[in-house]
Amino acid sequence: MSTDFSVNHYETDFLCIGGGIAGLMAAIRAADLGMQCTVVEKANVRRSGSGGLGNDHFICYIPEVHGDYETFIDDVLRLQNGDRLRQMGADWARKFFFKTNEIAKLWESWGIPMKYNGEYYFAGHSLPGRTRAFLKYSGRDQKLVLTKEAQKRHIQIHNRRMAYELLHDENGAVKGAVAVDTREKVLHVYRAKAVLLSTGLVNNLWPFGRQSHVGATPDMLNLTADGRMMAFKAGAELCNLELPSLHSGIKYFSRNGQATWEGVLRDVTGRPLGPFLEKPEPLYGDITMEVRKELIKEANQSERGPIFMDMYGLSEEQMDTMHHWLRQEGNYTLLRHFEQENVDLMDTAVEFATYPLLMPPSSGIAFNADSETNVPGLYAAGDEGYGGIAGACVTGWWAAESADKFIKGKERCDVSCFEERIAEISENFSAMLGRDKGADWKEALQALQNITWDYCGPVRSAASLEHGLSHLRRVRQKARETLKAENPHELVLCLGMLNLYDLAELVFLMADERKESRGYHRRADYVLPDLRLNGKKQYIRKTLNNEICMTWR
Repeated sequence: MSTDFSVNHYETDFLCIGGGIAGLMAAIRAADLGMQCTVVEKANVRRSGSGGLGNDHFICYIPEVHGDYETFIDDVLRLQNGDRLRQMGADWARKFFFKTNEIAKLWESWGIPMKYNGEYYFAGHSLPGRTRAFLKYSGRDQKLVLTKEAQKRHIQIHNRRMAYELLHDENGAVKGAVAVDTREKVLHVYRAKAVLLSTGLVNNLWPFGRQSHVGATPDMLNLTADGRMMAFKAGAELCNLELPSLHSGIKYFSRNGQATWEGVLRDVTGRPLGPFLEKPEPLYGDITMEVRKELIKEANQSERGPIFMDMYGLSEEQMDTMHHWLRQEGNYTLLRHFEQENVDLMDTAVEFATYPLLMPPSSGIAFNADSETNVPGLYAAGDEGYGGIAGACVTGWWAAESADKFIKGKERCDVSCFEERIAEISENFSAMLGRDKGADWKEALQALQNITWDYCGPVRSAASLEHGLSHLRRVRQKARETLKAENPHELVLCLGMLNLYDLAELVFLMADERKESRGYHRRADYVLPDLRLNGKKQYIRKTLNNEICMTWR
């Protein structure tokens, strides 16, 4: 094979692409079931993914706290953050929450502190007087603990490798993947009996405000839709890509953890922004920004702005507790900044903002209650389609159990089936590394974000989507022809940008097909929701003839 890339080959039963919470939990369960398992991770599993820096909320049902199960389920499905659960369905929710109790106690036994001061403590993301379903836990080092559990089971962990393309047999069943090393000119070819995609959220599809650094987003820069695009190219269905989401947090210091803040949102006059709290209440937090995500943005643009998170009224003990949870959520740098600038949150309110458009986990790979996609041998979990820490745990667990049943009697494909495609991939990568001049990945990202924001941003129309899609396809072709990488690390960044371009094309197509306004999908030419679409999802997939098919069900 005449190429600058050397090729390494591996065999495994169950290949987990993505070493976040879902990937590691799937690998651990697979190993316990007796499967040979390999985890491929673009970064390092110890701190990779949305859960890499920590988390402090774990949605779950604990019988000794919540009591009657049906009462709990009924109330949680009605909460302001129950949209994703309602999309998955009541039956899925019942199965899911029953499993969360087991997982929470399993994590505690592994050394992830799921109790606070010896007790289960539920707080945040809650309406006063309603069920509190989010367990506060100390998740700062959760990835370190899960990595150790994987190592105890002799799971093969391959860090610094970006899975690029799924391999399949003549019948379309997934049989492995090709990955590229992030540090050396090496392709890694994995032959497997089943494959899990758990590569996380999508970041940077739209520009993130006016921040000068491309990494100034709540989630990691390398979340570039790798799993979604590998799935789509293999024939798997993607779902609701056209429905963006919003998030809120500290202005100019973008981090997740809005419910970790235990103050009250107030306008510039000191009046509460929402109707839920007059003074801080740590058990619930101010859910105003969860009930209506745009409210902070609208208030900031009115005479009521700027909007602040005000902790006045918390005791010193309560403030110390909030600091603890902020650290667990990964906000070390923010707290260090407050300390360096002598900011005392007891008497200093923090300015909040609504972050720009994001792609939520529910806009991802379609999978069923067993984490199966529509492609034989291919599974998906975590932020690929549901999301949240508990969601990643449970869907990853279920994926392993489903794969264990699937691989019985299955054989791996012979490597000769893939040699021609591997040679093509190697040639394409060598060309990108061998160019004397060309565009870098940051230029490609800026061009992409200009197009998505201007033509498929907060307000859309048939005309804007048509023109934007034309621009997108033209610029994507230019990127394919001219992107230049100086080294394997930059090559991975370029490949991530091309994945984002491919995903953006699907977003444009699905946004045009959804001829209504719903959520944060706003059509200037279809201002009302189409009630006939209530309860339905839009799906997109690639047919065997490489045509794009969109359906509703």
